[in-house]
Parts: sequence; structure tokens; C-alpha cells
Amino acid sequence: MLFRFTIYLLALLLLTGCASSKNKHPTPEPGDPPLSRQVVLVESYSAAELLVRTTGLGHSMATARDDARKAALWFVLLGSNNPLLADQTSQQAFRNHEKDLYTNVMQYITYESDVLSRREDNQQIRIERNYRINMDQLRADLISRGVISSITTLASQVSNPQISIITADSSQASTQAATVFAEYLQRRGFQVVVVEASRAINKQVQQAAALSGTLDPSYLLALQTGSDIYIALDNQIATRNLAGTEISQSAVTATAYYTATSAQLGAATGYSSERAVAGSGAISGEAANDAASKLLGQISRSWQQEATQGRSFKVVASATPEMGDISRPIHQLFNQVCHQVRRNAAGSSSFDYILTCKTRDVMDLLFELEDNWRGPGKIFRVMDSGAFLIIKVGYTDSDDIIIQ
Repeated sequence: MLFRFTIYLLALLLLTGCASSKNKHPTPEPGDPPLSRQVVLVESYSAAELLVRTTGLGHSMATARDDARKAALWFVLLGSNNPLLADQTSQQAFRNHEKDLYTNVMQYITYESDVLSRREDNQQIRIERNYRINMDQLRADLISRGVISSITTLASQVSNPQISIITADSSQASTQAATVFAEYLQRRGFQVVVVEASRAINKQVQQAAALSGTLDPSYLLALQTGSDIYIALDNQIATRNLAGTEISQSAVTATAYYTATSAQLGAATGYSSERAVAGSGAISGEAANDAASKLLGQISRSWQQEATQGRSFKVVASATPEMGDISRPIHQLFNQVCHQVRRNAAGSSSFDYILTCKTRDVMDLLFELEDNWRGPGKIFRVMDSGAFLIIKVGYTDSDDIIIQ
């Protein structure tokens, strides 16, 4: 009897152990977040799509595959260096839609590779696959759900920014990179102009910038074009010989600055794959797409932050000799019209300021300065361009700017 009881007890323990083993990795629900957070960006496939490699975990091939798909979606939403949900507000809003998006993850996947690797560890299957994510469709869905704001909505808060892309040289490779970079940003709703590095710089711009000693050619070109943001683009092509075949790789470095303040707001380097090509166009475009994808999130976050702080303007003022010393009234005027005032440099009759104001347009700022000036003389516009304004204080209107 004792022997039979012992056998029965051992069998019961064995069955319990098997059940525990099976329940160790319970089957996740379709709307659950991924178990795996192991994802790497492979390439910015185009302006609309990203290619990522993900690891999926599960107790079967099917559950591991589903986990890999959800990990790809998690990466572009929350896990990358420039996620779509970049702030707490959007992340909080996402929680109300999380289950639905993970359940319908395949509507955002345009390509799924075969299994690249497979192994089993502690009764859990681990696989790797590549996925191409349709970022345009995902972004549009998040906007329609109210999770993130559209470019149009943000543009109603801050004047829609114009971005200048300025290349380090006028080579064919740099021109191709700038064209692809511009296309990427335009698809996201930004106004973009590509500026040739050899373009002539206006004399008034040179004079105004000389006051603060900032004579960087890219900065001067950005001031002249009236851009809110400018991106300095550099494209390098590296070539080597591999087994008798010449292979090349492009590296595009993009550094973004606010034109008014010349403060850097982001930087990124994009790379193409290394391969044999007849020309540099294809790899330059691929590297530019990669750089634009990395930089866009930084630009968008900084732009949204400006929406809460106000818009910044670079204002250069000069006075004719008969005005005497107007440093005090001009400083008081700027503090009256704008809530943040920073003086960069000043001479005996010329002044360089950065103003941060609730005003969104440079002409509106000019009108406010004119309306609030109490003399001597009057304020005249010499030049305005985007977030850049040159004014002169005097008794007569002339186009001359006096830097002393």
C-alpha cells in the first residue's frame, strides 16, 4: 500500500512539474507589449520606411514571430534614439491605444524577412527577423488618434519653420545628398530650400553679422535666406578595394542650428551600406535618408519646445550719428516688447540682440518696435528675412546700416 502511494505521489509531482514548466512562459495576448526589446536599426529604407532587425521570444515559432513583429513596432514608437512618442504627453496618450496598435501591428509592416536565426533557451524559442515599417502610415494613425500632433497643428503654434540645407561643397555627391535630405523633410511637412555653398552673401548681412564676429559662411547664408533652422550637410565617400572589386560607402553628417541664435539643436551621421556602385548617387541618397531619419526627431522636439517659449529673432540695430547714445532706450524697448532679451554685442552706435517674443512674425515684431519707440528719431526697417531683422534709428529713412 505504501509502495502504491509513493508511486502515485511521484506521478503527481511529475505532472505538476510538467504543468509548471508549460506555464513558465504563458501565451501572451495579441495586444500585450513585446517580451523582447532587442531591436536594431538596419537602414532608413526610404523617406517613408525604416528597416529594423528584431529578436522575438516565445514558446513556439508562432508566438516568437508575433513578439518580433511587436518589438519592431515598439522600437519606432518608444525604443529608438528618435522615437515617435518622444514626450510624456504622447506616451500617456498612447496607453489608451496600445493594445489596438499591437493587435494590428501587421498594418504597419510592409516587409517581413525569413527567419535569420533560431535557437532555444530554457524552453523559450528565440528568433531574428527583419521588418520594414511604414512610418508614414503609423504617424498618420497616431495623429488621427490624437496621440501626437501633426505638422499643421504645430505650425499654428509656431510659424511653420523654413529650413535651409547648406552643403559643404557643390559636388554631385553633396547635391544628391541635399536633394534626398530635402525630400525627406518635405514629406514631413517642413518648408525646405537647398542653398549652394558658393552663393553670394548680401553686404548688409555681412555688416550686421560682423558686429558679433560671427562670419561663418553657412550661418550668413541661412540669415540671408530667411530660414528658421539651417542644416550644414557634409558628405564623405570612402572607397576601398575588396577582392579586386572597388566598393564605396557614403557618410552624410548633418548638423542643425537655429538661425536666430546659431545654437545647435541636433546632429546626426547617416551611413550607406558598403557596396560596389557605378556612381555616388545611390549611396549618397541612402546615407542622407539615414541622417535625416536620425535628425528629424531632434528638430521636431526642439521646435515643439519653442512653441511654449516663444519665437527667437536676431535683431541688429544701428543709429545715425546725430542720435547720440541710444543704448539705454533701445535696451528698454526690447525688454518692453519681448520677454527674453540677450545682448550679444554692441558698439558705440550699433547693437546685436537675440529677442524671444510671443510675436510669431518678424514684421509684427517690427511694427511693435515702431509703435513703442519713444525717440529720439524713428525706427526704420533696413532688412528683414525670416527670424532676422536689421533696423536703423534716425530722422530719415535710408538703406545704410552703420556698424561702429
